[in-house]
Amino acid sequence: MSCTLSLEAECVGLRLPAGTELVCRGGTVWVTIEAPGRASPDLLLARGERHRLQGDAEVFLAALHGAGPALCRIEAPRQRRGPGFKWLRGLASWPFARLPGRSMPPRA
Repeated sequence: MSCTLSLEAECVGLRLPAGTELVCRGGTVWVTIEAPGRASPDLLLARGERHRLQGDAEVFLAALHGAGPALCRIEAPRQRRGPGFKWLRGLASWPFARLPGRSMPPRA
């Protein structure tokens, strides 16, 4: 999942997962990263620079004051799926899936 934010003087706060990349697409983006138990570093990203989050964190983004608007692309990693039970998903809807003209099989 990814999106691009247009930033001006306002600060945008987001909760982002580990592995998310912040990419500056224009201007200068001021980034503050807050994660429990760690110092809160501030970063400045110029156009073309990127930063990958090492852990889940609250991230605050803004355009550098006086530098004009900035564009920041957020590229979140794909969500990992747990062990799949695809067969169970099919079973869950089975008793409710009645087709016209067909009856449900008898219960055992």
